[in-house]
Amino acid sequence: MIDNNRLPHALLLHAQEGGSSLAIALWIAQNLMCSDRSNGDACGLCANCTKHLAATHPDVHFVIPVNTNKQVKKRSDAVSDSYLESWRKRMEEGPWLSLLDWYRAIDIEKKQGNIGIDESKSLREKLALRSFEGGYRVFIIWHADRMNTEFGNKMLKSFEEPNEKTVFILTSEQPQQLLSTILSRTQIIEEEPTTSDQIAQFLETRFGLDPTISKNLAFRSEGNIVHAIKEAQHEDEPWLDEFKDWMRHAWKRDIPMLYTWSEKMAQKSRDAERQFISGALMVLDRCFRMGWVESGIPMESDEAKFYNDFSPYINAANVEGFMKVLEETSTHIERNVNAKMVWFDSGIQVVRLLHQGKKALESA
Repeated sequence: MIDNNRLPHALLLHAQEGGSSLAIALWIAQNLMCSDRSNGDACGLCANCTKHLAATHPDVHFVIPVNTNKQVKKRSDAVSDSYLESWRKRMEEGPWLSLLDWYRAIDIEKKQGNIGIDESKSLREKLALRSFEGGYRVFIIWHADRMNTEFGNKMLKSFEEPNEKTVFILTSEQPQQLLSTILSRTQIIEEEPTTSDQIAQFLETRFGLDPTISKNLAFRSEGNIVHAIKEAQHEDEPWLDEFKDWMRHAWKRDIPMLYTWSEKMAQKSRDAERQFISGALMVLDRCFRMGWVESGIPMESDEAKFYNDFSPYINAANVEGFMKVLEETSTHIERNVNAKMVWFDSGIQVVRLLHQGKKALESA
């Protein structure tokens, strides 16, 4: 599309969780900015490429979910530009990050990031200006489903009839959450899942890992590049420790500790709760496959011990029940039911399910 000058002025990348949609958006922007593009790719060396790779190109603008924190205390000041330096610093590590990684970077992990009416004012002011370099202007809207109705309505005309050489690139893992009027004004391209071989090659190249280790990490990542990178850097996901604690309390039938755990979980943002549920479902799926479908999943050290010890208790007697509990929990969280009571009720059900699995194991 770029080669044939047929790139749409409003493009929506339907992202895979933990995928490369942001990297793709940045690559498109670089190709539009490059002054020496050849063979279907940007040169990476010209002044425009250099500025773009440092996230400092004056004609590439970012719209990202934000909220107030200790430094940005007024809601009207909580716009993308207020966090631009934090964004550039985070981009130095690469364009593979989850929404919660970003929230942690700007200290709003317990809040809900959004793209609101104040952001639309800032964006329209930029649209009123000319291109600094005389070429394209690109606006990358990351996690576009975080835009609220006011922002979406204010930007409709710009999406439909943008200025010349103005391109909007939206990314979203949940495009169904976008306004239908926004969807109708964008061309949707679905990001293809990343294969284990592709992730393994990426890990070898980026981190210089042994091919066998890269393949093991890639296999366990199940297509999630963000997870693979964290494992390669020996970083643990916070939700995994929380899941282990939940299971320990349930195994011991420690009701007071389950209540305390529920209180801590209820203090998290909905995004953090969503990530926990997604991660818990992945762990349960792995455990069932490891223990009962004889699916070999290569692991090392503490992680291997946890899965080897825990997986036998996730079996045909309880795996469907676990899935149902977590799906119901997700539904209640989305509907703003009291989170503390939702998690406590789920914990009580987990006690019963774990011991159902134990009985099934003992009688097998």
